[in-house]
Amino acid sequence: MLFNSQIFLFVFLPFTLAGWYYLNYKKHDRLAQGYLTGMSLWFYAYLNLQFLWTMLVSCLAGYVFCRLVLQTTSEKKRKAVFYAGCLFHLGALGYFKYTGFFLENINAVFHTQLPMLRILLPVGISFYTFQQLSYLIDCYKGKAGLCSFLDYLFFIVYFPQILQGPILVHEELIPQLHEKERRRFDPDRFYAGISRFVIGLSKKALLADTLAKAVGFGYDQVERLDSASALFLAVGYLLELYFDFSGYCDMAVGLGKMVGIEIPENFDAPFRSLSVREFWRRWHITLGRFFTKYVYIPLGGSRKGKLRTICNTMIVFLLSGLWHGADWTFVFWGFLHGIGVAASDLTSSFKESVRKVLTFSYVCLAFVFFRASSISEGFLVIGKIFSFRWNGFLLEIAKALDLSEIYVVTKALSMKAPGVLSILSLFLLLLFVSLCLIFLIGPGIRPKKGTAGKKKGHAVLLAVLFVWSVLSLTGVSTFLYFDF
Repeated sequence: MLFNSQIFLFVFLPFTLAGWYYLNYKKHDRLAQGYLTGMSLWFYAYLNLQFLWTMLVSCLAGYVFCRLVLQTTSEKKRKAVFYAGCLFHLGALGYFKYTGFFLENINAVFHTQLPMLRILLPVGISFYTFQQLSYLIDCYKGKAGLCSFLDYLFFIVYFPQILQGPILVHEELIPQLHEKERRRFDPDRFYAGISRFVIGLSKKALLADTLAKAVGFGYDQVERLDSASALFLAVGYLLELYFDFSGYCDMAVGLGKMVGIEIPENFDAPFRSLSVREFWRRWHITLGRFFTKYVYIPLGGSRKGKLRTICNTMIVFLLSGLWHGADWTFVFWGFLHGIGVAASDLTSSFKESVRKVLTFSYVCLAFVFFRASSISEGFLVIGKIFSFRWNGFLLEIAKALDLSEIYVVTKALSMKAPGVLSILSLFLLLLFVSLCLIFLIGPGIRPKKGTAGKKKGHAVLLAVLFVWSVLSLTGVSTFLYFDF
């Protein structure tokens, strides 16, 4: 089920909130938790029932491994169970996500003809696998204790974060289930949740989905790009991805506040970063935290000299690239970011404004490979940027933006003055991108707890944004990170 769909907004969410608060009002704490868990399972199964059984088997096995690790007294057996659990989770992720990738590369390298398997990738498997791994590792290290299966299942399937994160650790969620005050309705907290959700929905429906039309049109015809249109694709896709994924995370945080069980922030103004290293402290925060805690630090972190630090950084980003997708484009994207992080100190003496521009530019170019269908296509787009040629293709991309809000105006111009329509489309494209960039570097519009509900103007703005976003849902699109 998608957050940006009518069934979620007008059926699932009202029933979920009503049942949750009613059962808590009646002091049926465990029943309320079971109800929210059941609704989360429905939320997940709505996409594909087969995905549900795969996830439930994974959760059951994951819980058994954690329990055995905690209850086994022999250190040798504990280690064996721990490694078996890690192998199970990573093996399941590898089977579903990377089997085709490895078979394809084996055939290419060894000139074999191994048959390609058609394996349906369960939505969210990358996220719930990492959450289960984090809990298993913490159990093995003595940093997590035994919980009930209901608590464990809730930790994995909690609907605001099951599909795209943020990636949680046990201490962020499970203790909240046993805090009585979180089960009581709090008007300020609920309003803050609505506010974050509507802002996230607007970022997705009004910004990301609009950019997606123009960016998709350009990437479908890469060979026609000139310098200006290629530059737009680089900047436009990064903006699309940011508004899409951060919009989802805003909605997830908002939904958490609505039910009183909060989840961590996943973005912190990444485009204000002064280096690629800082960018990754602000972008997809929970993924970076996972790799830092469970990969980078165990490898030695920055404690074993500069060369080892660079090697550890590269390992983390290569794995991060592979985690995002089974394709060499993602591995190369991770490689570029690893190089960027390792070289971050080279610009430390520059002015802040210069560092921001350099960081944004480097990140934009690196993310070209995240979107490109191949590494060669990525280099083609970058080559087009620096070709310094103009063929007018940007005008066609601008028309693909297709703002429905001014349909009457564009329709009239297309019949009476088609030449003016091209100029208007280009103006609107540049204006739209400029507004998106201003939004990124602005002060933000998140309400402070306890004050947002007192501002009538803020409530009116939210209502307008919500109605506008809902009206744009006639062409509902999936979230980009569903593919990862």
